[in-house]
Amino acid sequence: MVDIKPFKGILYNKKRIPDFSEVTAPPYDVISPAEQEALYKQSDSNVIRLILGKELKGDDEHNNIYTRAAATFNQWLQGGILDQDFVPSIYIYRQEYRLKNGNAKIRTGFISLVKLEPFENGRIRPHEKTLSRTKQDRFNLLKTSRATFCQIFSLYSDPKNQIDPILNDHTKSSPEVETVDGDGVIHRIWKITDHQFINDVKEIMKDKTLYIADGHHRYETALKYQQEMKESASGYSGEELFNYTMMMLVDMNNQELTVLPVHRALKNLNKEDVAELIANLRPYFYIEIFQFDAKNEQDQLLNLLTEIETRGKKEHVFGMYAGDSKYYLLTLKDEEILDKVLKQKNAENWRKLDVAILHSLIIDYILHVKTTASDIQAHIKFVKDDYKAVDLVNSNDYQLAFFLNPTKVDQVKDISNKGAILPQKSTYFYPKPLSGLVMLRLE
Repeated sequence: MVDIKPFKGILYNKKRIPDFSEVTAPPYDVISPAEQEALYKQSDSNVIRLILGKELKGDDEHNNIYTRAAATFNQWLQGGILDQDFVPSIYIYRQEYRLKNGNAKIRTGFISLVKLEPFENGRIRPHEKTLSRTKQDRFNLLKTSRATFCQIFSLYSDPKNQIDPILNDHTKSSPEVETVDGDGVIHRIWKITDHQFINDVKEIMKDKTLYIADGHHRYETALKYQQEMKESASGYSGEELFNYTMMMLVDMNNQELTVLPVHRALKNLNKEDVAELIANLRPYFYIEIFQFDAKNEQDQLLNLLTEIETRGKKEHVFGMYAGDSKYYLLTLKDEEILDKVLKQKNAENWRKLDVAILHSLIIDYILHVKTTASDIQAHIKFVKDDYKAVDLVNSNDYQLAFFLNPTKVDQVKDISNKGAILPQKSTYFYPKPLSGLVMLRLE
């Protein structure tokens, strides 16, 4: 059973912070060093000071980014920058945005507490590989601050469309919060304390399965924190707040969710592997070349990306750039190749997934870069912007860039149901929930 419940959220005090765009931030894992610095300068009260602090000379176990985050959080609560609600609520969260092609979209979900469960129970399911260093970082922050500053984003299936109409009925009033982020996404929050609404949502959600879309590291961190707290708790009841995590829950059936591709830039590769790459790809892929010069480079990149999107509806296709005035279009010759080349059990599960084929066949098998944490950190940069991937190769800091289509939502569901795990950054659900809109104190 999926157990959700309302909670006393912590929000910025509108009397002290009239413009939430000054104090909210993207999730920690998509913030570059330059963006971190800009958010620091934007406001002394920006949530960046909680989710992604600056390391200082002389930091030690008693004074560091985690202790400063905890102290700052408590100071903001005591000083009235943050307010905790008196009544437990469920928070409706709506995001309005436009895609590059101009199409307008709306995504509506709700924020509640969800009782933690181990993945093996099967009611809360992951789909991506996590990295131990990132989990340790998030655990240190959670343990020291005893708080959560951003929601884990999860999906559920509601084929009878029972919940979205309930949510929409409660968004006819003025929102509690409305703000616009740097990408032009409009974020709105409604605070719902109505007992009937809460009971209806709780009842409908009981038999659902949750699929983590974004926040795998934070969920695993919450499980570790729960275990540690259980071992030290006296009079454990199971209802302590550390048994829950804060999630934004969105119906995957009745909304057209946006998933963007996450391209790969590779560096520190063996020079012989790069030199022989085209020859080594030919047994497995049909290769087409998009030659360009200074006058038509952008047009050819657009042509490549258009071909990837169009052909990707029926075939497994990838783009590649090696800094040699050519873009390459790679089309997998036959899915049966995977069974012959790949010996791991996941070969069958991954047959339809471009991102897994890219990693397992090209990056791992041909380029000899494994999907271990150390290899990923040493060799791979995940890039959502096409032109940035090209720029990284042109800078000579990276040797190759690979472009791919996004993983589909139904593929995420399918791979999760099979208990398989995809490589890190296999999906980029857009837009991201903002950090700092609604926060949770675990005490």
